[in-house]
Amino acid sequence: MHVRIRTLTYSSDKLDDKMIKSIFQMKSSQNKIKPPFYQFREENSHYLRLNGKKMVPLTANLETLRSTIHNFSFSMYKEVSKTETGNIFFSPFGIHLIMFMASTGAASNTFDEMVATIHLNETSWKTDQTLEAYRQLLEDLTSANDNLKLATGMFVDTDFDVKDSFVENSKKYLKSSMEKLDFRNDPERQRQYLNNWVLIQTNNKIKGFFSCKDSITQDTSLVLVNAVHFKSDWAHKCIYVYDGSFYVTPRNKVTVKMMSLIRDFQYLHDTVLKFKALELPYKHHGFKMTILLPDDKNGLKNLENNFSKFKIHEISEKMTQNYVKVKLPRFKIEQSLELDKTLSNLGCSTMFTPGAANFSNIVENDELYVTKILHKAYIDVDEDGTEAAAVTSLIFKKGSGLSKDFIVDHPFIFFISTRCNFILFVGRMTKID
Repeated sequence: MHVRIRTLTYSSDKLDDKMIKSIFQMKSSQNKIKPPFYQFREENSHYLRLNGKKMVPLTANLETLRSTIHNFSFSMYKEVSKTETGNIFFSPFGIHLIMFMASTGAASNTFDEMVATIHLNETSWKTDQTLEAYRQLLEDLTSANDNLKLATGMFVDTDFDVKDSFVENSKKYLKSSMEKLDFRNDPERQRQYLNNWVLIQTNNKIKGFFSCKDSITQDTSLVLVNAVHFKSDWAHKCIYVYDGSFYVTPRNKVTVKMMSLIRDFQYLHDTVLKFKALELPYKHHGFKMTILLPDDKNGLKNLENNFSKFKIHEISEKMTQNYVKVKLPRFKIEQSLELDKTLSNLGCSTMFTPGAANFSNIVENDELYVTKILHKAYIDVDEDGTEAAAVTSLIFKKGSGLSKDFIVDHPFIFFISTRCNFILFVGRMTKID
């Protein structure tokens, strides 16, 4: 049976609860169905689904990987927010993956700094264990799944020899492809080729990723690129859209398009840390958006300061099913970040230093160092669902009540993650144009 839900448009930011409920019930009864309950937790959050079918429990290595990606996500968020005062959006998963890939080719102090920065030094672990954990995770994310597309590419200069072990591990465990490009003789043509590769992998959402001509030069020896593209409809589409208010500050509000629906969701109100949390499931039940909304309109900073006091999977486990009236603004973010300084500030500086960087597990000599780490991310959230994309690149050179209210009308933080809470994207919305 095909169910069509029409979108109703209103020009008021104040809607009567009875009107909301009656509109929802009217639409449901017209289609002769009951409002479906939130079914996301029918599959345990401590399991992976391999090959789209078989459910297997998270291994200790996968639990460790989830924890390190979570901790890296929040440390990155804190560092990026020091210089980015407005909206923020990036893929910590994509950055973590490409940094881990590069770290498998690093040695000595370069290796130590890289694994510390991506939080892989917090527990006893080995590189081969993390490689296997990533292999399982990537299989889970990409098997029988059209909603998420992951692509990792290794682009090597034709005159440059990369060790077979690095190439083989990257292909086998991290699903990386490898191509030879003539950077030395035609860097501009290769820059355009790489831009087109990114465009294809992100469904035409990220254009001109290598926008600066000096991003690819005759001295470029190796480029590692990771692209993440996600697109999915909501499991339960919003039944109407109206003109509402979004408070940039407690005294400054703008008119935005608000999406609204009322039904059962996983919900939490933390009265100690003073925020509400809500999970919005996507149509493909392997993914969800988690929104953290401060109780106060000016409470975002306090919430950010308390990041160390909770983990996303712990919030998810504390949530309970509630009948919730949700109002969420449409929003769109596109953001470019140069992460050289960000990662250096997090303790990973040696890899950028000619003569000091050690990538001897990628090449025989120790002349290789990282010149740039570029990241660009895009997200578009509307009443139908979400489309998000992100790409990261490392560029190397040779040296030299009845219902709960969840009204998102002021700055908030959001995450897009998997069923078992591997964080894919992180964002902060402070202003909507």
